[in-house]
Amino acid sequence: MEAEIDHGRVIPKEPEKLPLTGRALLTVLNPTGEKPDWDKVIGLLGTMQEKVDGLTIERDARAE
Repeated sequence: MEAEIDHGRVIPKEPEKLPLTGRALLTVLNPTGEKPDWDKVIGLLGTMQEKVDGLTIERDARAE
């Protein structure tokens, strides 16, 4: 679903398609012309992989 953000408020393009109550996961797209900080992105991906590796090690240890 497409929406605009104005001063921290999310304004859906088609609010009639939304349920009366619920939760949503929001993906914020960068405006054109802005480039992501790839060092931060790569750093976060590395951190996420370390957590996944740690969980895998813990699960393997518990399974033994």
